[in-house]
Amino acid sequence: MNDLILTEDFHISASERNAHKVALAKAEGELLSIAALRRLDLNTGTDEDGFPYYVWDMASVARELAELYVRKLIPGSWEAFFNDLCRMAEGIDKEAWTYFYKSAVKDEESFLAMERSEADF
Repeated sequence: MNDLILTEDFHISASERNAHKVALAKAEGELLSIAALRRLDLNTGTDEDGFPYYVWDMASVARELAELYVRKLIPGSWEAFFNDLCRMAEGIDKEAWTYFYKSAVKDEESFLAMERSEADF
């Protein structure tokens, strides 16, 4: 009979997967908050450049989700949830979400490429 031996790597891997799930849940909470504040006409003022304050909050969520996406850190069973979050963000402000998410994906791809090239040295 084989005994299951849990290694330190297993525990680290399980912790990382849980952290990625928590990041998705956190993104959902942030998007729900942004949407609620917008419905209440709060946080919709503009900064000195004329951008509504909430778009910067959306940019932060876009960066978090782009990192998970580019680095393939989204558990397969949570892909539908991830896609729902992106649709939720589009529903809040499609133009802002599209801009910030695409930019964040490009940035994260560049960071990942740099990390890989540095690892080759």
